[in-house]
Amino acid sequence: MNKRRNVWVTGVIILLLAVITACSSSDETGNEEDTSTENSDAVSLRVLHGYTGEQPQAPVFEPALENFDASHDDIDLTIEASAGNSIREKLLAEMAANSEPDVFTHWGVRRVENYIKSDKIADLSELIAEDSDLTDRFVDGSYNAIEYHGGVYGLPLSSYQYYLVINKALFEEHGVEVPTTYDELVTAVNQFTEAGLIPFAANNHSARYMMLTWLAQKTTLDTLITNVTGEVPFGDELLQAAEKAAELQRLGAFPEGKETLSTLQSLELFNSERSPMMYQHSWTVGSIAPELIDQVEVIPFPLADSEAEPTVIAGTGFFAFMSQKAYDDPEKREAAWELLKELTGPQVGKDFIEIAGNLTPVAVEHDRDKASPVMNEVLDMAATSEKVIPSLDEQLTSQEVADNYWDLTDQLSLQAISPEDYVDAFNQMIQEYPNTQYE
Repeated sequence: MNKRRNVWVTGVIILLLAVITACSSSDETGNEEDTSTENSDAVSLRVLHGYTGEQPQAPVFEPALENFDASHDDIDLTIEASAGNSIREKLLAEMAANSEPDVFTHWGVRRVENYIKSDKIADLSELIAEDSDLTDRFVDGSYNAIEYHGGVYGLPLSSYQYYLVINKALFEEHGVEVPTTYDELVTAVNQFTEAGLIPFAANNHSARYMMLTWLAQKTTLDTLITNVTGEVPFGDELLQAAEKAAELQRLGAFPEGKETLSTLQSLELFNSERSPMMYQHSWTVGSIAPELIDQVEVIPFPLADSEAEPTVIAGTGFFAFMSQKAYDDPEKREAAWELLKELTGPQVGKDFIEIAGNLTPVAVEHDRDKASPVMNEVLDMAATSEKVIPSLDEQLTSQEVADNYWDLTDQLSLQAISPEDYVDAFNQMIQEYPNTQYE
């Protein structure tokens, strides 16, 4: 009897456990199905961008992505970041592996021409034409650096402008006149070096910007286009600009080893008041030390000679892209387009100016009281200048030339080649790899 009772009890227990387990499994499976159904309804987008870490745009761009993700239950973002120039290598590797992100940020045609040719990036022309939200959104010319053989391959995200900023207190302390011509600049460089200062807080980029500005002062955009397409070789104007850059190098205008300095490292020379001048890309405005703002002034770049015209180099340099794979998927296309418009919209553009100290191609009014005084001066200079030309290496060269141009200018800076050799080598590169963007 006891044996039978034990068997009966054991059977009941087993039955109860089976029921409990079944119920538990049913609940868990139901939850997983609900979650799976919920996730499958959302469109997944992988996003790669470069505005992270110490980049001044990060406090604007990263929250914009997070807010978009949080406010769109129907879109699920996987966000990846690669700061600054390192995004080039990361994107190159992903493109080569056919694992390109759905949405990404990058420079214009000079860096994505090969991706366009290999059908990795979507032509957004039809989406732009059909979307009334984009009517008059961007300032004139914002698409220029991303137009290729009749197509528009990205939405303008951020603009650039080269600007010369000085520390007025150091000029006054050492009795140096603010230069308006190249000859006056040479005098100022000599005075500051004698005082034990490094005249320019510079790296290889800023020294190159100076040379290209002297070139731009002596030419026109139409002429530059004939140069980069190989129709007409660069001549005396580029040679004279290269000679000036080489002379400043010999005079000690730049820090030793500037070729190895990052932009932010060179900027530290200005922030620590070891350098009284800085000629740099406008995104560095937001990185100027706050305690220096009251003694900082933006001035016109010194004229090359009596024939030079005051010139501001500015344009649109960074864009938001959609991959061709995402475009070919109707659901992803719609989601990616909504994200692209948000990232290149008025709110991000306004925040770029007021918070990040970065120029925007969006035609937006900003609160001058919220923006850095230096940023306001930079904007005013571009708005009032009669001659504005896009940067030769930021916009006008082909991708192959752009990939090798920095190394060539470093050779000039290191005095490994002469200004004459530099011009000859540059023309040779262009003959081999002319820009076909304007055909």
